[in-house]
Amino acid sequence: MLGLFKTVLNGVKAGRNVYVGFNGKIINRGMMTLGDNVSLRGGRFYTAHGASRLLIDSGSDIGEYSTVSAQNLIRIGKNVLSGTHVFISDHNHEYIDVNVPIMFQGVRCGKDDRVEIGDGTWIGTNAVIAGNVRIGKNCVIGANSVVTRDIPDYCVAAGAPCRIIKQYDQENKKWKKIRN
Repeated sequence: MLGLFKTVLNGVKAGRNVYVGFNGKIINRGMMTLGDNVSLRGGRFYTAHGASRLLIDSGSDIGEYSTVSAQNLIRIGKNVLSGTHVFISDHNHEYIDVNVPIMFQGVRCGKDDRVEIGDGTWIGTNAVIAGNVRIGKNCVIGANSVVTRDIPDYCVAAGAPCRIIKQYDQENKKWKKIRN
């Protein structure tokens, strides 16, 4: 636990009652902000450089063995819940020159690439969220899903690649199945 008070630890601005679990590792080369009552149950949380930002809003709970890696910006809203082994990244490995091993080619990340996860969303175990992606509020992302495209508010989405299965219709106050 970081503490029951507001604190700054290794450049991390943390609210009240922030919990970092056993084997949790924070590598902060940029700006990391954790709201009140955030739980990082273990795993790895990275900001790559001075301009990188990772913002996790109040009440969110990131499952064990997860990785969250920000090159530009990752914003996780309020009361977001994730299962274990979730991977969230706003960037990917570069692959331009077939004669150079990928590990030596750096990362691919557009100037404005970001990941945004809306308030109240649930991300299932082993989900991957990668690239320039926005997930709306109060969504469910199924276990083992690979999210590389935007998901609107109030959706249940699953699969690899992730597809919307159903969406809540605000007008009719009912769930609507989506045919893919």
